[in-house]
Amino acid sequence: MNLIQKLYTWRFVLIVIAVFVILYLVFLLPWMNRWGATDNEATISLPGDEAASGAAITSTRAVTINTPTTEVWKWVVQLGQERAGFYSNDWLENLTLADIHNVNEIRAEWQHHQLGDKVLGAGGAVYGDDSFWPIGVYEEGKVIYLWGSIIVLPIDAQTSRLITRSYATPASPAMETILPFMYDWMHFVMERGMLLGIKARAEHTLGSDGLLQALSSLGWILATLGIGFILFVRRRGWWWGLIPLVYAAAIIVFTRDVWSAMAGFLWWGIIAAGFILWGRTWWKGLFLSIMFVILVFVLANQPHTAFGIVFLFITLAVMTSKLTFKKEISNVSNKT
Repeated sequence: MNLIQKLYTWRFVLIVIAVFVILYLVFLLPWMNRWGATDNEATISLPGDEAASGAAITSTRAVTINTPTTEVWKWVVQLGQERAGFYSNDWLENLTLADIHNVNEIRAEWQHHQLGDKVLGAGGAVYGDDSFWPIGVYEEGKVIYLWGSIIVLPIDAQTSRLITRSYATPASPAMETILPFMYDWMHFVMERGMLLGIKARAEHTLGSDGLLQALSSLGWILATLGIGFILFVRRRGWWWGLIPLVYAAAIIVFTRDVWSAMAGFLWWGIIAAGFILWGRTWWKGLFLSIMFVILVFVLANQPHTAFGIVFLFITLAVMTSKLTFKKEISNVSNKT
């Protein structure tokens, strides 16, 4: 029995989960809630605070953009499902069939708002116009209040700070325990994605990592084909693949987002493939995998690219190990 087999026990998994929870609460959560923000920005009163009277500040995040505030604002004011999207991880948003598609250009018809306007958070055939935020604070060129405050402030004539601040009313002890694990990290991933997405568009650096994106895309495609092979190549148990296949098809139908469909297929497909290959022992691996997935989402500025690279390495490792195994079998056969 090798070291991995010895470690693959419930005791080991529970210890890893406990360590993960401690690290998450002590280090990751405070870092996420202050991502990019200075000490001063995290504590001072900011435009939009007045709309959240009585609510506690839960996070303040910021990024520096090497563009004048007037240019940054043009991207901010376009936010919305019915407009330019949220410049974030639309492949994740479309897992909920939200039909969000990020736009990479400024459009004149999206450059105006007024107090009380509705901004859609999701739409399409599933949500219609029922999912929205009313604009609670609006100051042209400076602040718009949706789920929280989105603020553009000048550093100098050519440099801006884009700041987001979220708020929450006091919750029950049970909710305060659950939210950090069920919501806070997801909100961070999407909000950081928006900040970096606006920065890349305003600075005209979007798509500058073309080679990395190409390798990531290859990883996603290979992983999808590999999981599909595991799910459907077997004469028995092929029905395991129906749930991820139907889910991916629904994403295509309602959002036309191929990358989101791949993500949905892989999420459920990897779970199903784990049970096909390892049976009930996969529960331990599944819990460890979920913690790894959360860490990738939280630590990688571009989760889609990061997962693609991970998939590519795993695929290459599996192919290399199989080729090595076949070569060893062939050498043994030749000797005998």
